[in-house]
Amino acid sequence: MQNLLLKVLATEGKTVMLITHSVEEAIYLASRIVVVTARPARIKEFIDVPFGYPRDEALQERAEFVALRSHIRELVMSEYRAQPASKYFDPSLYLKTIA
Repeated sequence: MQNLLLKVLATEGKTVMLITHSVEEAIYLASRIVVVTARPARIKEFIDVPFGYPRDEALQERAEFVALRSHIRELVMSEYRAQPASKYFDPSLYLKTIA
């Protein structure tokens, strides 16, 4: 599906805004990534993806792809770690329920 989207974009010359939780998908498809903060959502960082088009799956094995993926994951995880513990979700209650 991702490759089909890339083909359509190349053929049609359109701009698309894609929202995804997949870091790999964002890097593979995008020319620019916007990482946002947790609530309230604010722009944390703009990232220009340094890979040209056309792209293929082999891109995901390149060291530059892996480094960019690590950087973005760290941005996302730093937001996750900064969030206070949820008063609505208590994992110990969940574990008791399914045990």
